[in-house]
Amino acid sequence: MYEILILLENIWFQFKQISPYWASGLVAGSLVSVFLSSKITDKMASLATGRFWLLPLGLASILGIVSPLCMYGTVPIIAALGKKGTPQHLLAGFMVSSILLNPNILLLSFALGAPLALARLGLSFLSGVLAGGLVYFLFKNKALFNLERFAEQEDKPKKVFIFDLLKAFRITAPYLLFGITLTALFDRYIPPDWVSAMFGVRRGLGVLFATTLSIPLYACGGGTIPLINAWLHAGMGQGDAMAFMLAGPALKINNLSAVKMILELRTLLSILYIVSFLLSWLDY
Repeated sequence: MYEILILLENIWFQFKQISPYWASGLVAGSLVSVFLSSKITDKMASLATGRFWLLPLGLASILGIVSPLCMYGTVPIIAALGKKGTPQHLLAGFMVSSILLNPNILLLSFALGAPLALARLGLSFLSGVLAGGLVYFLFKNKALFNLERFAEQEDKPKKVFIFDLLKAFRITAPYLLFGITLTALFDRYIPPDWVSAMFGVRRGLGVLFATTLSIPLYACGGGTIPLINAWLHAGMGQGDAMAFMLAGPALKINNLSAVKMILELRTLLSILYIVSFLLSWLDY
């Protein structure tokens, strides 16, 4: 009974720390989803190309970060934009940055400190630009996305802010509780020396461990924030934390299965190899 009370007290302490960032992220995400989603789509469709392809690509990556949709919501938008003639390098930049970050997760990341949150923002943006640039140069005369299976999207009725906010709460709350519970168990039963040994023994290996752990543990970005915060206090390096936050959304099974809907398997595997290679440099 004593152990249960200690765990409940730790869970409550973790919740008080993370809840302001979680609440502000939910509100920001719902505001964007209700009032700006159609404008984001229209802006993506209107981005021009030509000699100055890098500027539209940067804007597409920014729009991907601003987009509050999960990957299964982003894929139909990419399909619709592709059928409107949006260049595929812009779609790639939008898709990658959208996978890695959204307004809700960005605000939650400030619980880890402003430097790490801003670094996550910058790297998510650069990842989108890099992905779009690679597509621009390597797939100029080849099709990257397979959009044939998607039918035309029907216009949906206007969302209601309160309904969207409650839906976001219902979806994210279980994952947040799961992450907080994991953090409480970690604080109680895992010696900090173990984390230092795992992430601090040798440069580069920490990134490998963080990337590997992110695949089963990154069920939801918000739920992992308390756990990463505990690891950082126990000796995890910021490069390792960044690898976890970038590899998690890029490699988790749900997102990969969604991306597989519009990419051939060989292309997807090549992208995963490039992502893994780039993550290996985060500790240097």
